[in-house]
Amino acid sequence: MDNGNLRVVSFAGSLRKGSLNRMLQLSAAALAPAGMIVEELDIFDVPLFNADVEDNGPPDSVIKFKESIAGADGLLIISPEYNYSMPAVTKNLIDWASRRISHPGNVLLGKPVCIMSVTGGATSNGAKGRAHVRESLIYPGAITMPGPDVGLSGGGSNFNDRGDLIADVVISQVEKNMSSFRDWILRVRQED
Repeated sequence: MDNGNLRVVSFAGSLRKGSLNRMLQLSAAALAPAGMIVEELDIFDVPLFNADVEDNGPPDSVIKFKESIAGADGLLIISPEYNYSMPAVTKNLIDWASRRISHPGNVLLGKPVCIMSVTGGATSNGAKGRAHVRESLIYPGAITMPGPDVGLSGGGSNFNDRGDLIADVVISQVEKNMSSFRDWILRVRQED
């Protein structure tokens, strides 16, 4: 906690410039409750996990990524769903964050996590992808917020030309979820 604020770091598991999940990430940050600051992690230079790279000392991009998560009160993961699962980008970031060998160790252990997604389909809301994200966080010991997660269908129809969420019901859902995440972080902290 910094100056009385909760510090949350976040990433969207997509490297695409116009990523809908990154739009949701930025909207969620803007809708965070008072007392919560959400910072986007730089994921673009994090390489694919390779134990040889780790053994030789991971690059600065990995160390900075892990240190940012370690120093945060919570982690917000917004991930696309590809082929009924999470994409390689999301899994790769979770793999690096969970590594005990490289500095500063497994930064997911005991970390409160919130999961969201947006998909392009009219009926799918990314539930299977979010479930796989949640499952992959069990072994490293992250403490995922109980559902319901935010899962939006309809892709780009959720956003205006500036990338802002447009439907009041969706804005309210994301806002409530972020408030619930604040409460979850505080609850996890009390139980420590």
